[in-house]
Amino acid sequence: MSNISQPPVPAEGLPPGGPLARPGQRALAPRPQSQVPAVATAAPDEEDFIDLRHLWGILLRRKGTVLLAAALVVLIGLIYTFTATPIYRGTLLMQIERQEGQVVKYKDVTPDEDARSGQDFYQTQYELLKSRNLARRVIDQLGLEPQGRKQADEASESFLGNLAGSFQEWLAGILGAETKATDDPGQAEPDLPPGDQEKALLANLNIEPVRNSRLVKISYESPRPAEAAAVPNAIANNFINMNLERRFEASSYATRFLQEQLQQARVTLEDSEKRLVQYSREREIIDSENRLSTLMARLQEMTTSLVKAEAARIESEAAYLGLTDANNPGVAGMLDSQAIEKLKGRRAELQAEYEQNLEVYKPGYPKMQQIQRQIADIDKTIAKEVAAIAGSIRLKFETRQREEAKLNQRIAEIKEEVLTLQDRSTDHQTLKREVDTNRELYEGLLQRLKEVGVTAGIGTNNVSVVDPAEVPIRPYKPSLPKNLAIALVLGLLLGVGLAYLLETLDDSIKTSEDAERRLGVPVLGLMPMAAGEEYGLEAETLALLVNRDPKSPLAEAARSLRTSLLFSTSEGAPRICHFTSASPSEGKTTSAVVMAIIFAQAGGKVLLIDADLRNPSLHRTFGLANTEGLTNFLAGDIEPAKIARPTEVARLFTITSGPLPPNPVELLSSPKMLDLLHLAVERFDYVIIDGPPVIGLADALVLANLASATIFAIHTGETRAGAMEGAVKRLRGANAHVIGGVMTMAGRPGGGGYGYGYGYSYDYHYTYTYGNKSGAEALPDKAGA
Repeated sequence: MSNISQPPVPAEGLPPGGPLARPGQRALAPRPQSQVPAVATAAPDEEDFIDLRHLWGILLRRKGTVLLAAALVVLIGLIYTFTATPIYRGTLLMQIERQEGQVVKYKDVTPDEDARSGQDFYQTQYELLKSRNLARRVIDQLGLEPQGRKQADEASESFLGNLAGSFQEWLAGILGAETKATDDPGQAEPDLPPGDQEKALLANLNIEPVRNSRLVKISYESPRPAEAAAVPNAIANNFINMNLERRFEASSYATRFLQEQLQQARVTLEDSEKRLVQYSREREIIDSENRLSTLMARLQEMTTSLVKAEAARIESEAAYLGLTDANNPGVAGMLDSQAIEKLKGRRAELQAEYEQNLEVYKPGYPKMQQIQRQIADIDKTIAKEVAAIAGSIRLKFETRQREEAKLNQRIAEIKEEVLTLQDRSTDHQTLKREVDTNRELYEGLLQRLKEVGVTAGIGTNNVSVVDPAEVPIRPYKPSLPKNLAIALVLGLLLGVGLAYLLETLDDSIKTSEDAERRLGVPVLGLMPMAAGEEYGLEAETLALLVNRDPKSPLAEAARSLRTSLLFSTSEGAPRICHFTSASPSEGKTTSAVVMAIIFAQAGGKVLLIDADLRNPSLHRTFGLANTEGLTNFLAGDIEPAKIARPTEVARLFTITSGPLPPNPVELLSSPKMLDLLHLAVERFDYVIIDGPPVIGLADALVLANLASATIFAIHTGETRAGAMEGAVKRLRGANAHVIGGVMTMAGRPGGGGYGYGYGYSYDYHYTYTYGNKSGAEALPDKAGA
């Protein structure tokens, strides 16, 4: 990356007197302002979003729990399958039609079913098949005494003996072997009460309609194969018989009822006919209906003629009123007369000629007077013609008036005659309607009685058996494949539930997003699991893999972390970096060594200080003696140049801890520690401090206050959220500048491991996170390329 500001590369040689010779003392560089963006709080819609990859990762981490739960449930399913009593199932296929076969076209006494009530009809039939009355008839016919299911095995039988016997019975049923009857009275349970017997039979009965058809399956489950087949057949036969009996009873009742109603209708009809004849004789009414119909037809014709006469009269009246209107100058124009039109045309010609001659002659000229006389004669002729037409219109209007009056008079006479005839025949019509009604009722009852008599003798039915039930050879349940499938599904669901429960209870930091949310600062990088067996490196010296194999995944991850540090502040990477963690063995020392090596490989002069005065480890990492170190300088008079020793990495120097002191906090907070850092900043480009974990100590707080920036190491999947948050809170309470975190030991080890958990085998796949963006990155060997 060409825009990364690189620190000046110092000369390879050391200054006289060693790297920490005192040429003068200057103040420590102020803490740079961080440019790393704060971790954004998740938006509400992002919090509601379900991350499927996160859920899948949980399942992968907890797959042992899922598989164990599934295996336990499957084992329980196997035990249940081999120990359960085999149950046989007999099935009968029945066809139910909404209507029986029509031998004759007469209607039956039972109600007809239309398309809208078809679903209700079939639901009624299914409920009748499960009725207690039908169950009682089956029990009495077959001589059954249904018994309750056994709730427990005999106390004297061992579990293994029961398991072996049940397995043999189940295996014999699978192979088709004849199963022994279990009708031994000595093993039967006490009989059930009559009411419970029907319930026990119906509990094992299953009515299953076949979709999109008129078929229904009747199944019965029993530990006895013969009973499993006999019960469905008996259910079907008794249901058919009950249906026929119900139809016969309905026909018998209908016959008796119709006979009674027919006798009453006959008496009523005879009485009404007698009263009608007597009334007609008294009023001398012969045929009033025909006369009334004739008058009504004539009245209708006269009314139609009156409407037409009124329309014609109104038209004539309008024409007549137009002639009598003196203010209507266009009356003559409304008259449709060819003679008047010709006269008006001739007058217009003469008038035009007169106007033309006025230009030559005077009005008194004989020719002009002659034209005027002709115009006057034409006007008189037009007036006579108009008067003749007006007389014709007047005569037509008067004729229409007389015609309309005659029609009104005739209509009034017809109405009066109709009303008189209606008054005389009202009671007669009432008696006649009563006779007609009684006659229709009597004829309908007589016809229906004959139809019922015909249909009652027809023995057709709408229910028929398609396939009778046969004695089953193999048990219906328990079904090994079905039980195993159910147990497997339940086991997987239980395992997944346990996995998510354990994951919820586990508060360790597993992802960079979780770390950023709890730290409040970005995760600057991820240190993957690495293997150093090829180079003879153990856990404590594994950080040297970055120097010995610059193309290793650990080196690439370290370069990504260095790039993140270069962008962390406006001045570039902090000059004094302090590495710490919440607890021991979380990878802080390895991270500090790796970063020191990477900065040295980039051309900077780096000083690595082992400030963990309680459990130092840098001397073992580089294979150096720990006889002299930081404690000798802080508690004695030794010069800094004597304790800064070179390492196998060019431009990288280290100060080991030295002998362990009894008072680490007092030494680290002494002025000499501040003087050492002042001198280190002058002589080196970067100073990296490997500090102790925060836990309950004050060492890390003192070092964090002295450093320009603090980087928090997080062991992926091991560091507890509460411990990390408490440690960061203590650091910030000590005015520490925590610029970010680093996820250590990320990834899954492929084999055994040492120390911090670094394994010997490694799958090259890791992810780093910078700021709020994450992705895979592999930087080149030289920074800034």
